[in-house]
Amino acid sequence: MLIHKYGGSSLASVEGFLAAAGIISKASDEETVVVVLSAMYGITDLLEQAIDAAIEGRDFKQVLGTINDRERGAIEQLADAGMNCLQAKDFLQEQHHHLQSRLEGVTLLEQCPPRVRAEILSSGEGFSSRLMSGLLRAQGYQARWSDTHVLPPANDSYTDSLVDIKSATPLLKQALEGECAILVLPGFYGRNAEGRVQLMGRNGSDYSAAAVAAALGARSCQIWKDVDGFFSADPAIVASAKCLHEASYEEAMELSFFGAKVISAKALTPLMSAGIPCEIRNTYHPSRPGTLIHADTDKPTVVRGISHLDHVASITLQGGGMRGRVGVARRVMEALANQSISVLLIVQSSSEYSITLCVRSSEARRARAALAETFHFEVLHGLITAIKVRDNRSVITLVGDGMNHYRGIAARFLSAISTARVNVEVIAQGANECAIAVVVEQGSAQAALRACHTAFFSHTSHMDVILLGCGNVGAALLEQFQKQGNMLSADNRALHVRAIANSRRILVGNDRVNLGNWRKDLEQQGKPWNIDDVFAIREQLGLLNPTIIDCTTDEGLAGEYTRFLANGFNVVAANKKANTESMEYYRELRVTAARCFRKFMYETNVGAGLPVIDTLQGLIRSGDELRSFGGILSGSLSMIFGLLEDDVSFSAAVEKAMKLGFTEPDPRDDLSGMDVARKLLIVAREVGLELELSDIEVEPVIDSTFAGGIKRDQLINDLQPLDEAFSRRVEQARIAGKVLRYVGRIEDGHCSVCIDEVPSEQPLGAIRDGENALVLHTRYYQPIPLVLRGYGAGAEVTAAGVFGDLLRTAWRPLDL
Repeated sequence: MLIHKYGGSSLASVEGFLAAAGIISKASDEETVVVVLSAMYGITDLLEQAIDAAIEGRDFKQVLGTINDRERGAIEQLADAGMNCLQAKDFLQEQHHHLQSRLEGVTLLEQCPPRVRAEILSSGEGFSSRLMSGLLRAQGYQARWSDTHVLPPANDSYTDSLVDIKSATPLLKQALEGECAILVLPGFYGRNAEGRVQLMGRNGSDYSAAAVAAALGARSCQIWKDVDGFFSADPAIVASAKCLHEASYEEAMELSFFGAKVISAKALTPLMSAGIPCEIRNTYHPSRPGTLIHADTDKPTVVRGISHLDHVASITLQGGGMRGRVGVARRVMEALANQSISVLLIVQSSSEYSITLCVRSSEARRARAALAETFHFEVLHGLITAIKVRDNRSVITLVGDGMNHYRGIAARFLSAISTARVNVEVIAQGANECAIAVVVEQGSAQAALRACHTAFFSHTSHMDVILLGCGNVGAALLEQFQKQGNMLSADNRALHVRAIANSRRILVGNDRVNLGNWRKDLEQQGKPWNIDDVFAIREQLGLLNPTIIDCTTDEGLAGEYTRFLANGFNVVAANKKANTESMEYYRELRVTAARCFRKFMYETNVGAGLPVIDTLQGLIRSGDELRSFGGILSGSLSMIFGLLEDDVSFSAAVEKAMKLGFTEPDPRDDLSGMDVARKLLIVAREVGLELELSDIEVEPVIDSTFAGGIKRDQLINDLQPLDEAFSRRVEQARIAGKVLRYVGRIEDGHCSVCIDEVPSEQPLGAIRDGENALVLHTRYYQPIPLVLRGYGAGAEVTAAGVFGDLLRTAWRPLDL
């Protein structure tokens, strides 16, 4: 025995009915199938609208006409295909007149009694089930339609009834007697002993199918929908959500109760009691495995999924008079039960000073009124000081049977939400530890959900990048991202570029930016931006561990680093301006990064791809101390002074360095010596010297005011008068067995950068052609110094250094 239930989304059109009929007929070849159907998609909502219109004295006939047109259209489409469904056609004609008569009565009464409401709302299932029965018979199958007298209600509620499963068993078996391969039933309602309709609650067709399965001891209950099954999160919000292949009854209940719109939580109770597995399958993709809900899951999964429920209100009762008073929680629950209001969750402070509960937003006003009436005396005498309502809230629930065996789950859950910059207002956890629920503002719920999903379901070390500055270095970095994609995947690392910006525009990907076409997309789709837009990306995408990469030279942007860090971003800076601002700002950056558990990485500030910063920090952490430092810290000046050694004129050397891409766009920035001074200041600060940029003694290669009024293109001509002077200095050095180099030095706490005559046999004397070198004499490294040497300029080398910093920010997945 197999039970099939088809929801409204599976019956949205004739195509859906035909797809369902194909699945049913195939299953009936092997065993008896009982089919339970919802109304066609949207019909129940239209019936609700018709009732509301009638109560308010508005015209309900237009809504009835819409319902009639949709249902008649389905009959006619099937008839055109040679499949006549006469039973459904007769029912539709009779139903239309009956509904009109009932709604006219509602208009006169200006209210709709529960008995009449149930009768009206059940008509959608009455039609769809008759249509399916007729369709199956027209296709040649032994299908029989039965009304729901076979599902006798167990209570007197007309809108939220239960099935008397024990009494239903013989009635269902009787309905299956004779030649009946397929029994078709309307879902959503049953009929009592007087033949009156009683509804099973909204979305009650799931419960109808579950009750039938329990009554008949079915092999399985299959719920057919337009989705593949339960997902680890709502895939409409979390693009990386995965379909779950299985879940326990308890997990499915928690996921359904708190927002996963896959199966009614009410429906799982009879299935769990009878030990009948439930399968969630896709009507339009029947070959997909779906989700199996059963008791014998492979092993308890620490976290099975994350659900979220919008349109929630939290209500808090607080006051000193609640302490030690017996029965407060009972009175709260009774007050709401008397108004038929369901409590989603309830928590009490350990001091008994307050109780907070959550209800659906649509019921918040009635709930508060009921509580105010129940606790009128306590409020009047100040025993309860306030009954506060916070509307527009969402409940986010972490679900998994294995959470009670694993430490740190709640901490990681709350940490992920905090990282998404979302405030948690209420926390609740059941005694069985199958679920942890939090209440947050509804506007922040999606960001929190995405962050939590990343925290628990990402099995790779991942990096979320927002690249600011896509000039030479930024473009080279993006190219390296593309080239290294396969290597990163093989190493279980995922790199997602979420946004790219230049000085004018920012391109934000829906999920991530397409790196194959970023230049064109940035120009055509990019928008003007400011710093707040960058913060919004994190909230919009719910990024757990985002990283800002600054490949600009923008001083204003460098001044925003503390805000980035404070708002949950790591910062990787090729830009040197932040580390050479005031000493106060230098300290603030590090304090903020530590306080917010973020990383501030800047390896390329001094030596491009050379591991200068890491080496210096390692030495200091190990207890070493710097005695003296000498370094060639500019790849462009290394190139220029190396060419001078080859008797190339000064102006020609500058021009060649420009053409090779070694200099800044305006080479005067290099020739002023300030770039080297900034690097030297960073080195000094890293080893503990508290200096400002103004403390660095700078001898420029050319005066900073030189050729200030001319354009870059004319600069080489204006440099030519300096050629002879530089040639004389080169020759003088050569006679002394030395070479000219532009050197930064730290001696006895004093820092200077200057053109220096360096002995050819010393480490710095051999540095040229764009290389950098750092010579460190320390307590440990003497008399032979520690020397770092390599290329210190060029877009690709610098980009590689930035890439290396980024890899150190990678978020590590939880090993569950």
